[in-house]
Amino acid sequence: MMEKGKPMEWRARSKVWIEVEGRPVMGEGRMAMLQAIHRHGSIIHASRETGISYRKMRGAIRDMEKAVGHPLVKAYRGGGDGGGAVLTPEAHQLVDAFRKFSTGLRQEADARFQRNFK
Repeated sequence: MMEKGKPMEWRARSKVWIEVEGRPVMGEGRMAMLQAIHRHGSIIHASRETGISYRKMRGAIRDMEKAVGHPLVKAYRGGGDGGGAVLTPEAHQLVDAFRKFSTGLRQEADARFQRNFK
């Protein structure tokens, strides 16, 4: 579309998340959080990377686990080695499924946008 003779850049924007019985389970932010935990092997280091407070991150993990009915993160306390956290196989499956789902939706939305607005 054009305004005063020069083209304007139009984009479609949307957010998608998954809920279980009205409770949010997975969205872009929670996916990034779990991916950071996986990369760092630590909730506190993931918290620093994402800018999400440790307390909020622990609360989101607890809420997600309650909604899906099984653990997603196994955290262990330190000792000499300092503790850490790992994703469960179910968490890996959830992240992979959400990534594929959201990518597919984004591609479909982009295609529809191009057909309707360009």
